[in-house]
Amino acid sequence: MDEKVLDNLKSESRWLRLLFMVLFYMLAHIVGLLILLIAIIQVVHGFIKSEPNARLLDFTAGLNQYFYQIIQFVTYNADTKPYPFSDWPGEKKPVNDEEDV
Repeated sequence: MDEKVLDNLKSESRWLRLLFMVLFYMLAHIVGLLILLIAIIQVVHGFIKSEPNARLLDFTAGLNQYFYQIIQFVTYNADTKPYPFSDWPGEKKPVNDEEDV
């Protein structure tokens, strides 16, 4: 085998990354189920109150970003480990294309 491949196979950081990827992948499934459950609750709440629950909207904004961060990490698009190794994602404010004059 090539020397570089052998070094990569012996690299503790690569094996640790693999372990975190597997753990975050399993966590992504749980988060996905939680998002589905909240979506169902929002539908029922919408039929009863004619509008979505504002608290759940705030929570799911962060939860959706967290799910995205997990997918980014698992697919090597990001090196930063998601929560609890970094901050919980806050709600992103929409970008306004028009500037105030």
